Amino acid sequence: MMYLRSPRNCPMRLLILFAIPVALSGCNRPGNASAAQTARPGTPSSPIHVKLASVVERPMPEYLTLTGTLRADAQSDIAADVSGKIVRTFAERGQPVRRGEILAVIDSQVSTFVVSAAEAQVRVAESQLDEARRDCDRVKHLLEAGAISQAEFDRQTAACTTQQWSSAAVQAQHKQAAKVLGDSAIRAPFDGILGERFVNVGQYVEPRTAVASVYQPDPIRIQLTVPEANIAAVVVDLPVAFSVAAYGEERFVGSVRYISPNVRESTRDLVVEAVLPNHDGRLKPGMFGTGRLLLGMPRTSVVPASALVRDDSGARLFAVVGSTVEERMVQLGESKDDLVAVLRGVTAGDRIVDKPGPEVRDGASVVE
Repeated sequence: MMYLRSPRNCPMRLLILFAIPVALSGCNRPGNASAAQTARPGTPSSPIHVKLASVVERPMPEYLTLTGTLRADAQSDIAADVSGKIVRTFAERGQPVRRGEILAVIDSQVSTFVVSAAEAQVRVAESQLDEARRDCDRVKHLLEAGAISQAEFDRQTAACTTQQWSSAAVQAQHKQAAKVLGDSAIRAPFDGILGERFVNVGQYVEPRTAVASVYQPDPIRIQLTVPEANIAAVVVDLPVAFSVAAYGEERFVGSVRYISPNVRESTRDLVVEAVLPNHDGRLKPGMFGTGRLLLGMPRTSVVPASALVRDDSGARLFAVVGSTVEERMVQLGESKDDLVAVLRGVTAGDRIVDKPGPEVRDGASVVE
């Protein structure tokens, strides 16, 4: 080791500064950089160990996704049949009602008077009819005995017939008055649940005034519109699974029961209705549903769900060609169990990485 003596006019600190760059340059030799690079994992010189799976073909469900509205199996806005003032109401929103149960009553005093008058007229007409019939029997015997002429007999018989028709008219008027009196009590047309009461005590109503709405929500229907291109696949009893916003991903399953006989010209679609039980009343008429019609089970390329990487940009798979990874964006279909249909991106027979870790990337070398 050599020691340099500093000249008298050169300070020792300058020699120290001169020696530092020389020492640093000796630590950055090309041989050291190559060694560090070869030690880094994930390069072609250090293949990644992965688990591989094969893309296979399996029958997978094919669905047609549709939207629709839930409807009650029967629903009605009950209207008044007579004019008058509401004097009593008996039902409130959400209350179960039975067929024939009274929901509201219209003032019936005038109708009661009309019925009483009609009953009196019926009695008078019946009495007059009995008298006319006796007269007809009497003139018949007189005609047979030759005591009256044929003209007199015909006149008396015509009077008897006229009285019969008069009596029938009075009886019809009585029935009409009785119906008006009966219509003052507004009744439920079927078993169901009261949706809304539109009138209150003291309100004046007329014929066709809506009084209350009644729904029969069990079973319940979902009304769907099917595009013209898919109507051939829709048949009676075709299963329909649908969801509603209130219950998240929960699926409700029904079957097609009613199919419209015509395609609507304005929208080129077909209206169908699926029916399903609703014993617990969780599904409400008017809800918006997203339904799926099962069209078939075609054979489709499928992959394990664990092989997929999903993010905001879509779904990806890592295919292995030879020993090199190829990252592929894929278009997915339906899922069943732990398999997912792949419509585009890979084909049957391709090898893919199952459960890829963060070190798996496009261009990486892998070994099984």
